[in-house]
Amino acid sequence: MALPAYAVVTPVKNEAAHLELTLRSVCAQTHRPAQWLIVDDGSTDGTRRLAEEWARREPWIRVLGPPSDTKAERARGGRVVRAFERGRAAITRPHEIVVKLDGDIELAPDYFAHVAETFASDTAAGIVGGQVFVPRGQGWRPERVGRHTVHGAVKAYRISCLEHFGGLRASMGWDGIDEYGAKARGWKVIPLPDLHVRHHAQRGSKQRWWRARIEEGRGARYMGYLPAFVLVRAGYRMLAERPPLVGGLALLGGWAAATLRGEPRVDDPLALKALREEQRGRLRRLHAGGHVQPDRPNGSPRPLKSR
Repeated sequence: MALPAYAVVTPVKNEAAHLELTLRSVCAQTHRPAQWLIVDDGSTDGTRRLAEEWARREPWIRVLGPPSDTKAERARGGRVVRAFERGRAAITRPHEIVVKLDGDIELAPDYFAHVAETFASDTAAGIVGGQVFVPRGQGWRPERVGRHTVHGAVKAYRISCLEHFGGLRASMGWDGIDEYGAKARGWKVIPLPDLHVRHHAQRGSKQRWWRARIEEGRGARYMGYLPAFVLVRAGYRMLAERPPLVGGLALLGGWAAATLRGEPRVDDPLALKALREEQRGRLRRLHAGGHVQPDRPNGSPRPLKSR
């Protein structure tokens, strides 16, 4: 089977501690990218210098610096998406798939071969990615994302799907609303639970944990979460996270503040409708006595491996 060509875009900021792992992982792929754009967003720790050293050795790697009009932006999501789009605009080689890959990811050598094979074998595949593990204690544990979700650190998009739902939104929640936009238009979101990825920094780890929960609440407002579902999600955070109560209260406060200020919602009515229909179904199952956990890990602890 001929594997489709793909390009990778990696937004980075102060990733010098882990970027070399990602560089080695991508360069060791059995199915290499047509092009890799590493977009530095103002690093101060040698990240850009490291990326440029590798780019001098590998002509298919290109490094972009930050735009001259960079502005401070505390919320997660916006800057990452803008950096991703700058990288996409700079891709010059033909490709059918584009990957948003974080700069602290470690992959098995055949990772992208399996991702490309999934796209090749299913013309409706729109978003594909492996299962992400994060460091916990002395080992690795699955990151807490939904069973039917592809983690934002390793999202691969078919270009026609990405363009169909209008591209990524520069906001917290971009890596959720994209999937609803895709599914609402007939595309499949395909997580590959047997294809393992190591993420050397958990989502939001560069923010204070309470700030990340506030931004999560703002993201829920942007995505158009049903109020009842926000309460369920906040309740789960209160019970499942340490210290008790505080994470859920921060999430709820972020959502309430964004709602009272009238902050905008996503400009995709089809995605909004799909999200709310799914949430209503999950709330009905919860009311009927089923167990609905808004965020759950996929699977059990296991080492990095290919499929």
